[in-house]
Amino acid sequence: MDAKITKERLGNFLAYDWLKIVIAIAIAVAALCVFFTTVSTQPREDQIYELYAYSELYSGGDMAVFEEETRKNAFSYDILDVRYEVFGQYDVYEQTAYQARRAAGQGKAIFVNGRDYVYIENGEESLKNHLVDFVESGISNFGLETEFCNPYLDFPKLFADCEDYLSGVFGENWETSDVPDEAAVKSVFLARNKDDKRFRTAAKKEAGIALERARLIKLRTDYLGVRNAVESGLFSFTPYTSPADKTYTVALNVGRLPKLSELVYYTEEDEDGTVVKRTEDIHFIAYYNGKVSNDLRFESFSLLNWMIGKYA
Repeated sequence: MDAKITKERLGNFLAYDWLKIVIAIAIAVAALCVFFTTVSTQPREDQIYELYAYSELYSGGDMAVFEEETRKNAFSYDILDVRYEVFGQYDVYEQTAYQARRAAGQGKAIFVNGRDYVYIENGEESLKNHLVDFVESGISNFGLETEFCNPYLDFPKLFADCEDYLSGVFGENWETSDVPDEAAVKSVFLARNKDDKRFRTAAKKEAGIALERARLIKLRTDYLGVRNAVESGLFSFTPYTSPADKTYTVALNVGRLPKLSELVYYTEEDEDGTVVKRTEDIHFIAYYNGKVSNDLRFESFSLLNWMIGKYA
């Protein structure tokens, strides 16, 4: 049998079978993509930190580098993806996008404008407040004795929960000791990451435990930094009391950071009509996302402490 490759035979092959070659290549590429997607680490919901801004707020120049910089310098090894998005309050498309994200349980925290605004209904003007509107939107059974506010984390409770968490790792003297209990570190790590593809082998699990130890030591520092900011008045709680006489402390005023406008701001007119950037009434609210709000919910303290270092 003559199987010699000639120019004529090669030309005929390419002329009549080129489509089969293209299809075969496409199938091979698709198979490789599926393979690498399957074996690669896909972030869990709790490993994605999504920060939003809302209610007539605008992004500063740092928005362009926020995601990369905070992933490297603010968050721990277990936050694999960081996103920052600003939603316009009066844009229908952006409103729909925001509501869709929250319906899907997305979002870890949000900046909310605490300023008053003019509300017009039936030709009559009245003053309303962006922050009050936002908090009230999260209250169920509004005005009744059975009302509750589930979508947002209560800050005093979040602070207390974090202190209990740190006490379980560093012991009763956690405020003065930065040496964690190794058994507690391992337990915390395995409870959250025992099935993580990054830590399949025993050696990689040991490396993961070392990363967890560093995360916990950093969290202690970050929490103390934020608590000090509250005690010094740099940050402050802004409580809201509903008509049912229930008080919700879900808003943390972070607007006293001198350089915060580099990240987020609102605008006002000076007496001479000049439009200026302001931040004094910007609040930080952390979402409660049910089961995915595990110990990584304390990463908000790491973000806040990073903001102190960056913008104060």
